[in-house]
Amino acid sequence: MSTRLPARINLKHLYYFHEVARESSLTGAARRLHLAPQTLSSQVRELERSLGRTLLERAGRRLVLTPDGEVARDYAESIFALGTELRRVMAGRAKPRRLGLRLGVTDSVPKLLTARVLAPLLERHRDRIELDCVEGTVTGLLGRLAAHQLDAVLADQPLPPYLARSMRGRLLLKSGLSLVAAPYVRKALRGAFPACLDGAPLIARSAESPLSIAIDAWLAERGLTPRIVARCDDSALIKVFAQRGFGIACVPTVIESDVATQFRLQRVGRVPKLTELLYLIRPAGCHAHPLLDEIEAGAGGDTL
Repeated sequence: MSTRLPARINLKHLYYFHEVARESSLTGAARRLHLAPQTLSSQVRELERSLGRTLLERAGRRLVLTPDGEVARDYAESIFALGTELRRVMAGRAKPRRLGLRLGVTDSVPKLLTARVLAPLLERHRDRIELDCVEGTVTGLLGRLAAHQLDAVLADQPLPPYLARSMRGRLLLKSGLSLVAAPYVRKALRGAFPACLDGAPLIARSAESPLSIAIDAWLAERGLTPRIVARCDDSALIKVFAQRGFGIACVPTVIESDVATQFRLQRVGRVPKLTELLYLIRPAGCHAHPLLDEIEAGAGGDTL
C-alpha cells in the first residue's frame, strides 16, 4: 500500500475498525453496530486506504490485527477514551482530567532510586498527579505493559530485543556501587577493601541477575570468595538483612547516604567500575503517556 500521509482521518472509519478489532469478526461487529457486513468491510478498507497500511488480515475464520493494526487500535482506544471523558466533563459528571500514571517497578530496583527519579515529577504536578506504582518481576511487568495495563516500567535491565518493535527503553540513571554493612559487621572485617571481602558474609542478588554476574566476575578477578549468606532480588529485603547484621549489601552509590541514614549502615567500600542501571521502558510511538517525556528529560541518563 501507499505510504502517502492522509490529509485527515475519518473518525467514523476509525470507530468501525476499532469495533471490528474488538470482535475479531466483521459479522459480529456488523451485528452489534446494526450494519451490513459489506458496508462495514468497505468502511475499514477506506481507513486502510487512507493510512496506506493493511490493518486486518484473515486467520482462518477470524480477523486478526497486523502489527500496523495493533498501533492503529491503540491510538483508536486513546482517542475514543478521551472523547468519552470529554462528554463526562462537559456534562458535569466528572472533574477535569487528573494526570494518572500507572508505573511498574521491578523488585530489584532500589526504592530510594525510584523515589529519586520520580520526586521531581511529583513536585511539579503535586496537585494533579495520581501515581499508581505496581511492583513485580520484569517479565510480568513487561507483559502488563504489552497488555496496556501499565504506562511504563522502571527496570534495572535493558529492553529485551524481541520487544523492540512495540516498546523502547531509555537509560535514566547509571550509578557506581557501594558496599555497606551494619557497624559491628564492618568492624569485624579484616584488612583493607576489597581484600576484606574474602570470606566475609555477603547478601547477593539472584545468580541470574546481570548485576550479580558482574559482581561475581569482579570478585573472581581479584581472587576473592565471600560467603554468600542469602540471594534475593528484593532490594528492600537486602537492606533489612544488612541492617540486622546478616552480611554486606551492595547499593547504588547515588543513594548510599540515604541508605546509611535509614538503615544505620556504614560504607565498607566503593566500586565505581560496577554499575547499577535504571531504565524506563515505554510503548513505542508518540501515543505514550505525556509524563514519560518529563521523566526522561529530568533524568537525562546521568552517571552518578
